[in-house]
Order: sequence, then structure tokens, then C-alpha cells
Amino acid sequence: MRIIGSVFVILAALSAAAPVWANEGKLVHVVRFTDYELGPVEDWLQGKGFQFKEDARRRDHIELDVGENGLVLEAKRRAFGIMPNESVNVPEFTYVEIDWGVNKFPEGASYEQGVRNEALMVFVFMGDERQPSGSMFIPDSPYFVALFLCHGDDRVGHPYVGSYFKKGGRYVCVDRPADGQLVTTRFDLLEAYRTYFDKERDDDPAISGIALALDTNKASDGGESSAFIREIRFYR
Repeated sequence: MRIIGSVFVILAALSAAAPVWANEGKLVHVVRFTDYELGPVEDWLQGKGFQFKEDARRRDHIELDVGENGLVLEAKRRAFGIMPNESVNVPEFTYVEIDWGVNKFPEGASYEQGVRNEALMVFVFMGDERQPSGSMFIPDSPYFVALFLCHGDDRVGHPYVGSYFKKGGRYVCVDRPADGQLVTTRFDLLEAYRTYFDKERDDDPAISGIALALDTNKASDGGESSAFIREIRFYR
């Protein structure tokens, strides 16, 4: 099953440590962005299973770096970039935790006002059943929930519907941090899947991939943004 084409518009290996129990679940999969040592950042990310699509290939558009808060993604101009990772296969899950933050939000970004821009978004793909994109030019995709950090008038926890993937995709702001603030957000993926897509418990899927993305194509200040991410953890 291929996801790369499906995320056109739109984890590393299992932890070697013994299973860790959270307050409400068991840690089953983790992606860390704090273990960089030497060499090109691109090589380090490819070693985790990430690939580079659209402006994520162009360092004059999107700069990739590593700082004390992990991977830093900085849009230098109006850009759309996506980094899919098909190596993630989590058979059972309930929620996800993400340690991340935004140094600079795209100016004017507002899902409420239809300006669907974000400094960083984490897509989680669920199952293998492909849903229509709504365009003959965009490949169909498995169900997905895309999480982002917002500011302004966007509603936290609201499942926004995009221009495409109206049946199989939802976009959710999970926190509204201050600029530069590192936050840990927890989101119940399984309940979201059941609720957003009207699914029964017998239909619970596996996680079949993730992607990191940013979009500043409609930003009013030249498209500049900056965000960082330390870790993604899946629990069941």
C-alpha cells in the first residue's frame, strides 16, 4: 500500500526499550526527533523512513535543522512541503501524544476564515481503504486525521473539513500555544476516527502511515513560518 501519492496535497522503528506505561495506556510506537548526531539532516530523516515531496525538497523554500527542541521546519517563503513516512504500522492504538511548538505562525492563517495554512501539521493515516480525494488530479487516500497548532480564532478540537478529502480527512487544531512554547498535546485518535467517519468498533483500523507537512501558500507576510517537533508517541 502506497501513501506517498495520496498525500500530494496533503516512525521510525519500535522503541528498543521495554514497554512504557502512560497514565492511560501503553506506549506502542514512538518517533523521536532528538537523536540527531552528525551529517545531513535529510539523511537522518530518511533513516527514519521520511521522504521529501514538493517544497520539502527545496532548501531555499523550506529549511530543515535540529535544535534543542528537536527538528525545526522553517518556511523561507510561501511554500507547501510534505514528508510522508510509510514505515509506520501500528496494529492497535488509542491516542497520540506530540511534543512540539511554533516559533512563528504564518501571518493570517485561519481555518475559520478559510486560510488553511499552518507552520506544521502531523498527518496520521488509518487503514488501507482509500477514500476519494474529490479531484481527478489528486490520488485517493486512506482515512486520515491531520493535527496542527493554531492561534487566532481557530477552534481547538474542531474537525475542519478541507477543500479535498471531504469524506476521509479531517484537520484538527489540538492546542493554541504561545510563540516558541513547547507543549505536549494528547489526542484520542481512535475516538476521532469512529466519530468523524461514523465507524463502529468492529471497524477499528491500524495506523498505516504518518506525514509531516507545512503550508504557507496563502500567508500574508511572504509565507514565513517556523515550527519544531521533539517526539510523536502512540499509545493503546
